[in-house]
Amino acid sequence: MDDSLSPSDNARLHVMIVDDDDFQIEFVSDLLAECGIKNIVTALGGKSGLTIFDHTNPKPDLLLCDIQMPDIDGFEFMKKLGERNYTGGVILMSGQGAKVLYSASLVAQLARQNFLGTIEKPLQKDALMAAIEKLYAKV
Repeated sequence: MDDSLSPSDNARLHVMIVDDDDFQIEFVSDLLAECGIKNIVTALGGKSGLTIFDHTNPKPDLLLCDIQMPDIDGFEFMKKLGERNYTGGVILMSGQGAKVLYSASLVAQLARQNFLGTIEKPLQKDALMAAIEKLYAKV
């Protein structure tokens, strides 16, 4: 990630959304756009996400990933990101409730990635912005 980014530079962020639900992808894309983020890449499902990730340059500064997807779940997706030495921020999303999000946060922390947190679906703009601010804090 560019070391000169600050919260006012959301327009410079490159973000990737991986989810198995078209509606969620569109909803999260719209929220990111409301936050001033313009460089958004999306993938429908984990396998597609890995293929798109591998062919995306520059790599995303921030990746938002659903936890429960039928082809590759969010945990496996994070493992594959680690194998690719991804250093950008990761936010896991789920509509499965607090227990699933807590478990996901523990697994993500053990994966030793730049884990920024979990957000419950449907995403709220303030929760998304709070997670993005963590990305800037780690720069």
